[in-house]
Amino acid sequence: MGDGASPLPLYHKVYLLLRQRLLDGDFGDEALPGEHALAETYGVSRLTVRRAMDTLAADGLVSRRQGRGTFAQAPAEMATPQQGASVDALMMHLSRMGMHTQVKLLELAVEPASPAVAGRLEVPVGAPVHRSVRVRSYEDAVFSYLQTYVPDAIGKRISRKALGSKPLLQIFGDLGIRVMGAEQTVTAVMADPDSAQALQVPVASALLNIRRLVRDTSGRPVEYLDARYRPDRFEYRLDMQAHETSGTPVWLPAAPAGARRH
Repeated sequence: MGDGASPLPLYHKVYLLLRQRLLDGDFGDEALPGEHALAETYGVSRLTVRRAMDTLAADGLVSRRQGRGTFAQAPAEMATPQQGASVDALMMHLSRMGMHTQVKLLELAVEPASPAVAGRLEVPVGAPVHRSVRVRSYEDAVFSYLQTYVPDAIGKRISRKALGSKPLLQIFGDLGIRVMGAEQTVTAVMADPDSAQALQVPVASALLNIRRLVRDTSGRPVEYLDARYRPDRFEYRLDMQAHETSGTPVWLPAAPAGARRH
């Protein structure tokens, strides 16, 4: 398994492989293989396996039972938004998430817009924008790291108290800002030091990245969100239905049925 070009230590590679098998339920109610067997399976030392198992135990994914071995343990419940195509559905989902999760404001500052942020918010480079950094948790398990940028005129109207207690779309509603639409991309990124510390994962761990640009009814950008999610605690689900267009079957988003947790 060794790879000198990889930024991840061997024990963390073993940890990631075992974590995925645990989340997939591969071991069921049976004890996990012992250190010697796992070392042979992954071509690493027993010390490497032991460090990986220690990390899994710290994450609450395995429990060690004296004289019996190591067993899978149910992880913290995932936050699973079910996303529909409409902005109203998005607003409904975020409101529900806000009622069932906890948010903590880590940073709030006014800073000059970088070229990337300026381009998305359609403001001049260097113009003041309000940047907030928050983490969201479910049953005390942190699952998201959220960096949000809003134009200065809007940011001046948003209080620290509101940011620490409500989803931003709900805050927009309170301010009378009517959202028209959002452009959203979903990809995978590696955790940088800031998101790794906030999400309690090693640097370079794989994270789900959702970037969203929200516009009001006049078409002006009102929010740019860069969100990082732990993939073991968050799923992004989109229900689809088959439709025929000019005799060709295609997949289209189904009507949303609401958020689901599992």
